[in-house]
Amino acid sequence: MGIFETLKKYKWMLPLIGKADRETKSILLKNFRQKKKNFYPEGEYKADIDNLIKCMLCPNMCRFDCGTLQASNTESMSPAYKARIGYYLSIGKIDPTQPENKQFIDLMYKCTNEENCKVWCPFEFSVVSLLETVRDDLNDKGLMPDYCKGQIEKLNKTKTIEDYNIFETFKEKGIENIKTDGNDEVFYFIGCEMMKFPNVVNANIALLKKAGIKFSTNLEKRVCCGAPSLTIRDMETSKNFAQENHELINNTGAKVLVSDCPGCVLTLSERYKNVGVKIDTKVIHIVDFFKTLIEEGKLKPKGELPKDLKKVAIHDPCLMTRNLKDITSIRTVLKVIPNLEIIEPIYNKEYTHCCGWSGTVHWADQDLAIKEASNRIDELKETGVNLFITACPLCELGLAYGLLDNEKEKYKILDISELLLKVI
Repeated sequence: MGIFETLKKYKWMLPLIGKADRETKSILLKNFRQKKKNFYPEGEYKADIDNLIKCMLCPNMCRFDCGTLQASNTESMSPAYKARIGYYLSIGKIDPTQPENKQFIDLMYKCTNEENCKVWCPFEFSVVSLLETVRDDLNDKGLMPDYCKGQIEKLNKTKTIEDYNIFETFKEKGIENIKTDGNDEVFYFIGCEMMKFPNVVNANIALLKKAGIKFSTNLEKRVCCGAPSLTIRDMETSKNFAQENHELINNTGAKVLVSDCPGCVLTLSERYKNVGVKIDTKVIHIVDFFKTLIEEGKLKPKGELPKDLKKVAIHDPCLMTRNLKDITSIRTVLKVIPNLEIIEPIYNKEYTHCCGWSGTVHWADQDLAIKEASNRIDELKETGVNLFITACPLCELGLAYGLLDNEKEKYKILDISELLLKVI
């Protein structure tokens, strides 16, 4: 981040500092100058101590846009408070081995990975990443919470995030398994959680076929991308998944890998580097791929949508907008659908709010995750639209938890591919 961008993020603070008395200004500047002397511990830590301290000393505007904080209405859920506790846990000011401090360990996992904090941060770092470095130290001490151990056990037993191999359910769900011949144009990498939405998977397969793309799915050989273990910070399990997927991807011969899950795209394209595995194949979200196919004329929307599908509100997946930095693909695809009215919620694009179902919070505190999902549903309802469109299986899961039972007939949640297929 350049000097001008930094100043833009800091400028709201300047009038506040300017109004402070001389003693307050002196204390503030002294603390920043002497932060290493006053706050840096001795010894070696995996935790990102430098940025944790910066977060602690910041005025923390991010608290006003943190989904878990808004869901809990508890200041202890704020990004800066979590950073402060992470710092204390890492340097031993709070002893993480004591049973009475378990709540502080749990706090390190009550995060949805939405990264709204990064949007507001003058240092442009993410508390999501800071908490992961704290988890590294906790794991080294054998203090991984049981609810995370359970997820790792499932990953190692079934090679998916479910307690059974969800990819093996393709036959009963009516999903076509397309095996590679080693010379594919595209590898369609279906996410674990997207297997819960066979209509979406089948829509994606149908669209790829209509565009004349030579592709495979290889469901009989598929395993999780490893994103859950990377978030929990079990790096050995993560590396095993990365190596297995690397081999499968190479065996397809595909020039492009497309996935229906933003978390899979981020993991394959960026996070594998953390375990020393590099995917050379181009990795993109499938909606981004459909956008290209439309621009190339390989997909031509021309049909008419049913009346109840002609007005939609967009729910941007957090990982897609803030991590993959893609706010255009969904809108480009929707805008070519004839006679479709698109309504934007007040929090959209890079300022979108989370569905509650990413990260680790739904394992650490499911009620909190459901409350966050409910908050996002309320924002979408404010558009006056009954149909919510997204492009992420976790968002479909989370938003559905946010609906009351008596609302599920009135409000519908669809993946964008389901809508697009109706007009191709």
